Amino acid sequence: MISSPGGIRPCVIGAFAGHARARFPQLSPAAACFYAVRDMPYALDGAHDATGLLEQGRGDCLAKSELLSLALRQLGARTRFVRWPYLLPEVVPEVAALPARLDVHRAVHVQVGASWVLADATHHPGLRGTALAVNDWDGSHDTGPGYPPAGPMIIGEYPRDRVASTCEEATSWTANCPAEILTRWRSAYIAWLRQHE
Repeated sequence: MISSPGGIRPCVIGAFAGHARARFPQLSPAAACFYAVRDMPYALDGAHDATGLLEQGRGDCLAKSELLSLALRQLGARTRFVRWPYLLPEVVPEVAALPARLDVHRAVHVQVGASWVLADATHHPGLRGTALAVNDWDGSHDTGPGYPPAGPMIIGEYPRDRVASTCEEATSWTANCPAEILTRWRSAYIAWLRQHE
């Protein structure tokens, strides 16, 4: 059987979309898929792709944006990824010890009529009331960004050099950061996220 771009069989994505529609029958199919992805806990120590997210039920923005994109495509929508630099949130004191806070976020653009709208399903409802934005979506208008942009949005895969340079900025400081400082921050952030699952 032919696999989707994420390496998942279309029947698996179709089943996910079907469960989402059954769970949220009052919503449009696209919005139902959004909420099914959004409600999975955001986790740094979870999945990093759609396959892992379906298996583990928790994951990061890469996993959540990939699953949402695949589910929306299964419904016949056109999607593309959108990325932007952001600053790691100050939700744990350990972030202050990091030499920099720049990271790159990824979400989904969905074509609705002649427009592209942002559908950022990154943060689950347990994070509502914290510094992390929890979005709702009606299926036709932009959500807010999961993180405030700290630079320009990069639409789709191109220009690849711009995507690469933005990612390099974010990864260069982590490569040079003392391992114990990075580990201390990561452990604290993971524990904080788990408290909000």
